[in-house]
Amino acid sequence: MFALIMAIENEEDREKAAALYKLYCGTMLYIANSILKEPHLAEDAVSKAFLKIIHNLEKIKTIDCYQTRGFVVIIVRNTAYDILRQRNRNKTIPFEEYMVSSISEEPVLDKVSAREACNKIAECITKLNKNYSDILYLKIEMDYSYDEIGEILGISRENAKMRMSRARKALKKLLRKEGDFVD
Repeated sequence: MFALIMAIENEEDREKAAALYKLYCGTMLYIANSILKEPHLAEDAVSKAFLKIIHNLEKIKTIDCYQTRGFVVIIVRNTAYDILRQRNRNKTIPFEEYMVSSISEEPVLDKVSAREACNKIAECITKLNKNYSDILYLKIEMDYSYDEIGEILGISRENAKMRMSRARKALKKLLRKEGDFVD
């Protein structure tokens, strides 16, 4: 990562990138590892996410604030989910594992159905307006309060609550449209 930071031509941007990396590297690695569950993949996600952050340095005004932390969290989270989706597309189940799981008391169909449902919801969330997908993530996954979300996104508490309500409605509508949601 040091070589990447040193490749930045503008001294001010280079210092900003180094400070961001120093401050948020641990958080980024923790988030990526909690999603991917494999340290080497988490490191890849952090590297890719940091590249995206470097390309958007002009959007960062203050390094140590809720907005910047939220920005970093959203980028590394989305990057980790992208890597996870890529891995899951190429995943095959060995025949022996399939046979063992089909003989067990728990039906394979239920595991697959639950996994498919989660994947479908995650896929629908990625299709939502970015404002909606980000607020769903910050509220549900990161468990931020509406006050904290307001600070991160630079909006009022009431606006955060309204955006969350609209995000839920949009997600339900999209799931209904795709035939995966029944009231």
